[in-house]
Order: sequence, then C-alpha cells, then structure tokens
Amino acid sequence: MGIAVRAFWVALKDYYEEMFKLVGANLLWAASLLPLGALPLVGWSPLALLFLALLIAFPPATAAMFCLTNRIAHHRAADLGLFFAGFRKHFFRSWLLALLNVVVLAMLWANASFYGQMLQPPWAALVQGLCVGLTVMWCLIQLYVFPMLLEQEEPRLLLALRNAAFLAFASPITTLVLGALLAVSVVLSAALALPFAVALMAIVGLAANEAVLALLVRFGIRQPEEEFG
Repeated sequence: MGIAVRAFWVALKDYYEEMFKLVGANLLWAASLLPLGALPLVGWSPLALLFLALLIAFPPATAAMFCLTNRIAHHRAADLGLFFAGFRKHFFRSWLLALLNVVVLAMLWANASFYGQMLQPPWAALVQGLCVGLTVMWCLIQLYVFPMLLEQEEPRLLLALRNAAFLAFASPITTLVLGALLAVSVVLSAALALPFAVALMAIVGLAANEAVLALLVRFGIRQPEEEFG
C-alpha cells in the first residue's frame, strides 16, 4: 500500500516539475481520443466509420506516454521528441495489446452476462463474481505492461504481460490501491475536462512507472539504490 501511495505522490511531483513537456504530450494523447467524442454527433453512419478509423492513433499514443513518463521516472532528460519516437516504435505492439484487451474483455463480459442471467444454480452468481473480479485484475495488470516492457532487456509483449501479471498478483494490495487512486483521478479529470486534456495520462504513466520500479526493487530485480524518488 505504501508503494502505491508514494508512487502516486511522486507522480504528482514529477508532473509538476516536468509540466511544460508533459502538458504538450498529454494534449497529443487526448487529441487521439477526439474521434470517439465525435461519434455521438454523427451516429452510426459511414462518417462514424471514418471517426472510428481515426482512433488508430490512440493505442500508440498511450504507449508513447508510457515511454516519455518512463524516462522521467528514471530521472533522465526527456523531451517531446520521445513521445513521437515511442509512437513510431510501439505502433504495432500497442495495437496488438489493444486487440488482445478487446478479446479478453469481450470474453469476460460475455461470461459475466451469461452467468448473470442464470437464476439457478447458486454457483452461477459466484462464477459471475469471479468474471467481474478477473476483469478488474486484467485492467489493473495493464498499468504494468508497458512499464515492464520498457524495463526488459528484450521488448517482448507476451513476456511483459506475464511479468506485469506477476507484479499484480504478487502485490495485490499495492495494485488495488494504485488502481483506486488512478480511478479517482480519471473520474475527477473527466468531470473537470481540463485536467483530462493536460494531465491525466501523464500522471497515470508516471504513477505506473514509479510503482513498477519500486516493485522491482522490492522483489530484488533492481538494486535498492536505483529506487525511485
């Protein structure tokens, strides 16, 4: 729990210190979501397909934010150019992860809906609850995937996913607290609009990277003197 709170606090501090470059990067990330906001205006029409196609920038923009915030979490020099470099480098890898997320979440949602409609037997509610719990854990694991990918000697996505799952299940309290703090940040940012545009993904990326670095120290994978903060 202490790691989660500290990671979130350090993320806020790092955002303040690196605000000028992070605001620009976060605006670029938010811009990748603009086609989604336009969908209600056009409904389901051929124009809607065009807006959906423009969402192709969202996964690599998210990966780019993780790249930029990873450099800042390591207290190394970073600039907006790193955002564009991460966008290009992880374009296909980020889309593979996005498609995997769509498949896994669709399967979990389908199972939760199926068992939720069953009144009998009693264990159906337990299975539905398990599906909901797995959905939450799967989403929390995603916080660690790109930070782990950037720490690995080999940038293999499946290896990063496995390592992220290990960190999440080996430190469930830290992961849940971090997820709760970031969920509150998402809700507040969305409600206020401006923080969403200029800060949200930067803080999420910083907190996730800080947490991964600290957990790697806890499990003896990194040297203690490299600990964040």
